[in-house]
Amino acid sequence: MVDPYASPPSDPPEAAPSDAADPARSPTTASPAKTSPAAPPAPAAAGPVDAPAGSGAGSGQARPPTHVSLVRAARTCAITMAAVILCMVPDTNARFPLFVISSVLAIVLLILGISAGIAKLVFRKNGGQSTDWAGVWGLVWVLAAPFLWVLSVLALFQGVSAGAFGGGAWGRPLRIRGRQLHPNLRHGSDWTEGERPDPTGLDEHTRAALEALWLHDAQKEHASVPAFTRVSWLLAAVGAPADLLLWCHRAAMEEIDHTQRCFALAAGYAGRSFTVEAMPDLLLGGLDSKADPLVTLAVESLSDGCQLEDFNADVAARCAAVCTEPATRSVLDRIAREERTHAEFSWAVLAWTLKRDRERVLPHLHRALAALDRYPRPTAVSPDKAALMAKADVAALRRHGRLADAEWAEAWTERLAATRARAAMLFGEAGIAEQTLLAA
Repeated sequence: MVDPYASPPSDPPEAAPSDAADPARSPTTASPAKTSPAAPPAPAAAGPVDAPAGSGAGSGQARPPTHVSLVRAARTCAITMAAVILCMVPDTNARFPLFVISSVLAIVLLILGISAGIAKLVFRKNGGQSTDWAGVWGLVWVLAAPFLWVLSVLALFQGVSAGAFGGGAWGRPLRIRGRQLHPNLRHGSDWTEGERPDPTGLDEHTRAALEALWLHDAQKEHASVPAFTRVSWLLAAVGAPADLLLWCHRAAMEEIDHTQRCFALAAGYAGRSFTVEAMPDLLLGGLDSKADPLVTLAVESLSDGCQLEDFNADVAARCAAVCTEPATRSVLDRIAREERTHAEFSWAVLAWTLKRDRERVLPHLHRALAALDRYPRPTAVSPDKAALMAKADVAALRRHGRLADAEWAEAWTERLAATRARAAMLFGEAGIAEQTLLAA
């Protein structure tokens, strides 16, 4: 396969043709002019006459100088690194190892760029005459290495609402070192437990859409289990009371139940079962943060718990209200009820952190409350499933408990106002709370 990015083979320097063209010619003699056999040989050209090192004299074909080879290697490295960065976007669990690979490639690219420049200088100092732009390319790759590495960092820590994480509202998000994680799926039934819906009357595209949506919810519910486990570690680290840890573990157990029921609904719509893959990224860390654990608990409880899980309950309740399929409606009712208790747990944690050290926590909470406007709103459908949803029957989706995104946006706006008002009351700012409620 021809590499479309490869440079054309470099010609040998004009003053140093390959000896392989005429074995009888002395290696120190310049190429003769085209004359009759009796003509005397042309005088030797000035300057170095030996073939450059590594030119392949005697092999039948000249090889490019070392600095040209380095430039080609650097270009290949850059193309590979760009491909690696693009591959990071769809699969979030693969981002960290790919980030490591791209970081190594960036270092190699930097070294190759510097080496190409040095080799160019050495080649010219030794008398080589090359018209290629190796020195310029070397500088380009030296500058490109940190730029491409920054792109890999951005791909690693891209927003929560992009690609794999957009869509779906159930569960507390799992974050490890700034990344939101969820498990990948494979065929299996060990996480499938609960009532199955009746898909009678649904067309193939609508059934496929409902399967995809409930599998997405199952992935998020599953991620909530280690998310609550992480919260329990933080609670223990700051000396929280027993009732908060008990409540936290009860929430994790309920998330396991939600996961199983979501998998069961997906299996009922599609007639096949899925389960979760291993999540080795959980072993990378996440409990070794250098941030203040009390502040972390307070800030995450406000955003991921008080706002997001109350919103989860709001959406689940709205979905249950329009759902006519009994098994699906039962799951939605359960999720709405238990997600609401998870939000109340977060409010309780928030109140305890303020009681524990108000001066230490309150400034961070004010900033977190102001930043809620920038919190990524969960959407009804993630971008990667938009094409699938476009083929489904919208009315049938609604009968099976799936709302349009406009209704999700309305619920988010209402919940945001309610969260701000309740937080202001908790912070002891009753006047601000009243103004927030009147504005809403």
